[in-house]
Amino acid sequence: MVARIMGFIGFALMFCGHAVAQQTAVQESLPDRVELWMQSVVLLITGPGWCSGVVIDDQGTVATAYHCVATGLKSEVHTRDGRRYIARTIAAKPNDDIALISVPELAGKVAPLALREGPVRQGETVYGLGHPFAPFAGRNDAMRGMLTWSVTEGIVSAVGPRLIQTDAALNPGNSGGPVVDEAGRVIGITSRKLGGDNVAFLSHVDNLEDLAKSRPKLDLIGGTVGLTVPLYIGAGPQGVAGLGLSLGTAIRDRVVLRAGIIASSIESNWRPSWESTAGLKQTLGRGHFSMGFEVGAGFMGADVGRGAEMQQVSDPLYYLRMHLGSTGVRLMTIPQGPATAGDRPTTMIVFDFGLPTMATY
Repeated sequence: MVARIMGFIGFALMFCGHAVAQQTAVQESLPDRVELWMQSVVLLITGPGWCSGVVIDDQGTVATAYHCVATGLKSEVHTRDGRRYIARTIAAKPNDDIALISVPELAGKVAPLALREGPVRQGETVYGLGHPFAPFAGRNDAMRGMLTWSVTEGIVSAVGPRLIQTDAALNPGNSGGPVVDEAGRVIGITSRKLGGDNVAFLSHVDNLEDLAKSRPKLDLIGGTVGLTVPLYIGAGPQGVAGLGLSLGTAIRDRVVLRAGIIASSIESNWRPSWESTAGLKQTLGRGHFSMGFEVGAGFMGADVGRGAEMQQVSDPLYYLRMHLGSTGVRLMTIPQGPATAGDRPTTMIVFDFGLPTMATY
């Protein structure tokens, strides 16, 4: 009987202690909590892309969005105290836009954020952590200390089976970063937003838990898709050849495929109308200093002749391209051949201007 009484008293004391600890955590000021959460948030730079991430275990595993690492390049990871490491992707679920990268050097040095257990409810207060518009941080004295490791507040707007909608302000650079509840538990990973204000989406924490447990192998095929506006300039008296719109994909940032249409302005017997190419790419550097070289070949279609005599032909082409970020310059050679032995240029310079819209797969 005495043992039972002592056991009940011990349980009551433990329960009271837990309740006091919870009450203390709730009473702790929000700035103190945010400061603690931010120690677990990292900045990711993968090629030209800037993203966010969060440490989720004691082994230095960082969760982020899949589209942040879809290129297959190794990521440079920055911690808030200024340390930098190189990480590798160890698991990914492209359909849920989440990935795990490994930074062994963070093991035991950076405290992880806990993952939320239990349902996420509509109307909960949440906080988005990350680095919106990170490339602009520190560009001048006025921006010093801004943008990176910043926090926004909102609520859970809606909960779906795979995504969570929030009205917290989340922008490019927040991708891959955590959104946490008032206790600092991760409820989702920032994935995407619509064009309107305050409509952003998170990959559900359940997706992250499944990925952390299963650690599926990486797909061999993966990468990015984007639109560019090429400006074609013909060498010689032809001058400006035309303006185009091109859709391109980079598979693991190694194999690049492009196809596009061209609105030609050359007043001659040869007017380019479409282009299709394939190339091999090598990227150097990260962030502001990311640049790449590419060599490839393909075909360019053109309208040859005038009036009723006009016909569609295609010529082989070869190119060498250099890019800095999303802007590139191609030196293109079109060997002379019987198909278009007219007054077309044999050499063209193409300026590729990347559009801000980008998708991943």
